[in-house]
Amino acid sequence: MSSTLNALTFTDSTKVAILYRDEEITYVDLNQRIRQKSKNLRKIIKEGYRIVLESKMHPEFIVNAFAVMQAGGIPVLKPPFLRPNEDGDIINDIKANMIQSGGEWNILCEKVEKFDNDSEIIFYTSGTTGKPKGVVHTKDTILTSCATEGKLLDINSSDVIGGTIPLSFTYGFGALAIIPFLFNTKVSIFHSAPSLNNVNEILEMIEKNNISIFYSTPSTYRMMLKEAKEYELSSLRLIVTAGEMLGTGLYHRLRRLIPNAQIIEHLGCTESFHAICSNVPGNVKPGSIGLELPCYNVKIFDGINECPPNVLGKLAFSGPVGSYISEKNVQKWNYTGDIAYKDSEGFIWFVSRNDNMIKTAGYLVSPHEIENILQMCPLVSEAMVSGVPDSMIGQKIRAYIVLDDQCSPSETFKQDLINFLKSKLACYKVPEDIQFVKSIPKNERGKIIRNNIVPNP
Repeated sequence: MSSTLNALTFTDSTKVAILYRDEEITYVDLNQRIRQKSKNLRKIIKEGYRIVLESKMHPEFIVNAFAVMQAGGIPVLKPPFLRPNEDGDIINDIKANMIQSGGEWNILCEKVEKFDNDSEIIFYTSGTTGKPKGVVHTKDTILTSCATEGKLLDINSSDVIGGTIPLSFTYGFGALAIIPFLFNTKVSIFHSAPSLNNVNEILEMIEKNNISIFYSTPSTYRMMLKEAKEYELSSLRLIVTAGEMLGTGLYHRLRRLIPNAQIIEHLGCTESFHAICSNVPGNVKPGSIGLELPCYNVKIFDGINECPPNVLGKLAFSGPVGSYISEKNVQKWNYTGDIAYKDSEGFIWFVSRNDNMIKTAGYLVSPHEIENILQMCPLVSEAMVSGVPDSMIGQKIRAYIVLDDQCSPSETFKQDLINFLKSKLACYKVPEDIQFVKSIPKNERGKIIRNNIVPNP
């Protein structure tokens, strides 16, 4: 049986474990569902089977993940909203033995390839080069990071935790499927991706379920602010945020609206499972991503040496960390790909990505991946994709297109390109805006100068 599962408080208790829409699932109900699903899976899987689970915001997703663990398999949690070709890439990369979709559990391959460590679960990164990487986590990274965070946030059995983060991300799974059951709390799960169309439902969920700790992203909090005055939100004591930078403006707007709630901004990554640094109740610096967690060592490097206080450098950490499927994690320091600095009190301040990745609505998107898809179209000569500031989602994705001489710019062709992208990419990767340009500026080495684009008049 999974050692992670053994550490969670799935006791035979009539206390409510999960709140989902109008459904209440007690700890005893949850335990029974996991055991029954595990019993059924043992009849069809082998020890070590890598099983790709369908991504959805539903209690059944939690049941499936833990049941696979209990049956001796390894659940593979992939990013949501993927297209079939992206799904296929992950299935091939992980050498999946089985895939679950709806009520179907289909065996793909019976040969089991064992990992060197006691693997518990696999998550996929957003992809720093456009291709997501599979990260294998063990009990050590899962429980150490989540238990440390829970203690720092003073989470206890009287809390009701809620959130909108996809369960297939480490941030969401840790916040909504590990921490609640480590600390014997209730957890309230929102049923779909946040949007302006359902933000009132999110606020109703907080009010109805008396949520005390809420995990989400700045883009969701921006949407919530528009309607929040109509709801009673005094149950909130902690508003936890990650995925993109909150900013001091949004921080203070949230504080004015919900003065009794402390706003906890932190930073983590798929490799660390959960936060490596965080503000904590009673010790918050607005705009910072907080202090390093006790289980991690977080430093800023100039490439070789550690930077002195208030000097920009590359953010790196050591401590409990997952391992990539395709390579060994042998380095002492794990670089997050962020530029940051540490002040004289040890608080860490995020500045930017050290590459051109786009952060949109909490997702990390590679412009190069979108450019490659655009250039599959024979009428596109060149393409450049970048993020432009957006007050709601942090950055929106804009594509600049140089057309082939045989094609003229038109709204019809623009829509054709968008439809083409929608068929190839997850929805959050599709540009909201396409502009036609005469040329894309490059430096002397042929690299695109991304901040010097002039659209056609």
